[in-house]
Amino acid sequence: MSFEERRGDSITDDGRRKLEQLIKDNKIKQAKRQLTRDLKKHHDIDLAEKDYVDYQQSEEVRRKVYERIRADKVQILKFPYDQEVLPSKIDFIFNYFMKYEDTTILFYPSIFTVGSNLRTGDQLYLNFPLAVAVPLRDCREMIMKLMSEMHNDLIVVSEELGFGFVLSEDEYSDVTIEYWEKS
Repeated sequence: MSFEERRGDSITDDGRRKLEQLIKDNKIKQAKRQLTRDLKKHHDIDLAEKDYVDYQQSEEVRRKVYERIRADKVQILKFPYDQEVLPSKIDFIFNYFMKYEDTTILFYPSIFTVGSNLRTGDQLYLNFPLAVAVPLRDCREMIMKLMSEMHNDLIVVSEELGFGFVLSEDEYSDVTIEYWEKS
């Protein structure tokens, strides 16, 4: 006999949904703490004073970024991975968006933080698209610190998707920067 049956009632669907949401909210909080800790520890990037974007907004914007890319509404810069060349390509993209340097963007560092040799199963941020709201100029230095361990996509996007870019490396070690700007 289950606990609910002994009590004479069962968990309602509404109660179950609330409990599931509380568990998810707790995991998101833990993921933010872990991401902040790991970025500081492994890359000397301090997000402690930065504002994380609401998770649902973060998830929605990320989904829309990939919809935009699938719809082919982006420009593409593709080149072989070369640690000597990559900084100049990052400089290119930041120069391209220079007029937005004071604009607050959503920066998704979570899937870009720790090299595969350091990943462990307790890194909750690998399961959640967490974004930090920072001025565009502030994420340039963070990207430069993270790009040597590129294992997945890095996303930089304005809240309304008016401009942004996705930096990725494929299985053939080619780097692609997909970027856009609304006219």
